[in-house]
Amino acid sequence: MIPTIRGALQRHSLQGKITLGYYAVAAIILVASLFFVGELRTLEARVMLGQRATDLFNTVLEIRRFERNFFLHQQPADLVENGRYIKLAQDMLTANRADFAAIATQARLTQLRTRLNDYQRQMAAFSAADWRQFEAAEPQVRLLGQKVVAIAEEMAGSERRQIQTTLASFRTLLLGVILSMALLIVVIGRALSQRVVRPLKEMESSVEAISANRRETLSAPSNDREILSIIAAFNHMLKELDLRQKSLMRSERMASLGTMLSGVAHELNNPLSNISTSCQILLEEVGESDVATQKLYLEQIDQQTERARSIVRSLLDFSRERAFRKEAVLLRPLVAQTVGFVRGEVSAKSVVQLSIPEDLRVLADAQRLQQVFVNLIRNAMEGLGPQGRIDISAQIVHAGEPPAGTALGEGCEAKGAMVEICVTDNGPGIAPDILPRIFDPFFTTKDVGHGMGLGLFIVYEIVDEHGGCIAVESAPGQGATFCIRLPATDAGNNKGAQ
Repeated sequence: MIPTIRGALQRHSLQGKITLGYYAVAAIILVASLFFVGELRTLEARVMLGQRATDLFNTVLEIRRFERNFFLHQQPADLVENGRYIKLAQDMLTANRADFAAIATQARLTQLRTRLNDYQRQMAAFSAADWRQFEAAEPQVRLLGQKVVAIAEEMAGSERRQIQTTLASFRTLLLGVILSMALLIVVIGRALSQRVVRPLKEMESSVEAISANRRETLSAPSNDREILSIIAAFNHMLKELDLRQKSLMRSERMASLGTMLSGVAHELNNPLSNISTSCQILLEEVGESDVATQKLYLEQIDQQTERARSIVRSLLDFSRERAFRKEAVLLRPLVAQTVGFVRGEVSAKSVVQLSIPEDLRVLADAQRLQQVFVNLIRNAMEGLGPQGRIDISAQIVHAGEPPAGTALGEGCEAKGAMVEICVTDNGPGIAPDILPRIFDPFFTTKDVGHGMGLGLFIVYEIVDEHGGCIAVESAPGQGATFCIRLPATDAGNNKGAQ
């Protein structure tokens, strides 16, 4: 049971596939090696046959050499050596009968033995013959010796040609096997690459889709154990990052809420003051004023109470945690309300100017969009002098080109109706060396303890969540302009901007 499970796991793992590929290549190399060893042994046997045929031919040549010497010098020693080599040739034919049968036909071998025996008898006759008989018998012996040499030479030549043919076949076979091995290795490597690299490529595409916010989690492109483990770990990391990001956004919103309390206190002070004044007048004129006057003061108290209630409700809406929900939002009232929240941070001599059409709507989550405006306005206020000015404008754009400046996000190239919102200040501007980094998380130029560096990062995240983009244009001493593009609604956006 356990080996079966282990085998199944290896089949569904990258390690198993790579190991299988190595085993396949090793098996191919082993089979090819065994094949070549067999062929080399065949070639070795053929070379041994050729060596025996060559030895027989050399022995026959030695027989003829001592024959020539004997007829030239009539030395008995030459005759003895001639007989010894004849005996050696006969022994070679007997001892290697099977090998020579593979070289020549049985009839040819019988013919060689017969002529060698006849040659032996005729040469042996010279030992008892009269020396005067040499001249008469010499031509016949020489002719018989030539026939023996011819047969031995034919056998040696035939085996040499066979060896050459075998070598040529071996070279062709070697080349074919090498090419076949290379082709098989390429095929195995290709298949292994498809099975291993394809899931990794799909994971790379999924990661790019996640970075572009086209999807939220990775899906498993294969059932490989390692891929599944990586996918699970990556999705867990994405979940943790999402939770931490939401926590950071919540912390930033609460920090903004704390800063906005001074502006809210200022906004609440006016209606409360009006309510107090109206109440004092009514108390002083109890029983003296007419009903119409009393009704007028009571209506003023009711209006100011509703105004205070609206301010508190807006503050509660801003602080309340809720799911992301896009809807058609009137832009000008939302921006005006946000400016009221942060007005306490603006110098009394500074000006915040709105240039937003009354009926301009944007498709957005009002709470998150308000967080964007809070962060952008507060960011603009930080560098303003006593005569500071902030201009907030909005208009409908249809161009597919991104706004001027350093653009971030893919929404800047989107075609169709988009609402472009720009926040411009006349502050000191942003240095060119830090401009590309202002949207990085935890990047800040403030001293330690005076901000976490999350304001503009939160702005970028919210705008990107809406499918829009943000761009910034600035130069030292010339202020800064932040432009946001968000999807427009179809209704209420046909009049353009002022």
